[in-house]
Amino acid sequence: MAMSSILNADDIKKALDAFAVADSFDHKKFFEILGLRAKSADDVKKVFTVLDADNSGYIEEEELKFVLKGFAKDGRDLTDKETKAFLKAADKDGDGKIGVDGPESNTLRSKASLRPELGVFVRRRADFKANSLPW
Repeated sequence: MAMSSILNADDIKKALDAFAVADSFDHKKFFEILGLRAKSADDVKKVFTVLDADNSGYIEEEELKFVLKGFAKDGRDLTDKETKAFLKAADKDGDGKIGVDGPESNTLRSKASLRPELGVFVRRRADFKANSLPW
C-alpha cells in the first residue's frame, strides 16, 4: 500500500521537504505536517503497517532509519543521531522497538498504532475516538 493512498500527497511532500537536511528531523512536527491528527484509527493503523517493513508488528531501529522512505521513495535516510532520538522518544517500554501494542498488552495488533511521541496514539480500538487524539 502506498502512503499516498492514506495521506495527502502534498502534505507528504511538505513534510519531507521540511526535513530534507540531515539532522533536522523533528518527529512531532513531521507528523503534524502530515495531518495525522485528523486521521481515523484505521488510517493510523495503515500508516504503521506501511512503516513496519518486515511486518513484525514493530518498527525496529533499522526500519526507523528508513522511515522517511516509507512516505516517499525519495525520502532521505535519518541520521544515526535522528534515529536514536526518535526511538528514545517513542520507545516507552525500553525494548528497542516501537510496537503496535503498548507494554500493557501482549496481544499483537489489538490496538491502534504507534505512540503519542510519533504523532499517533496507542489505544484499545474499542476506546478509540478520533476527537480524543492528543495532538
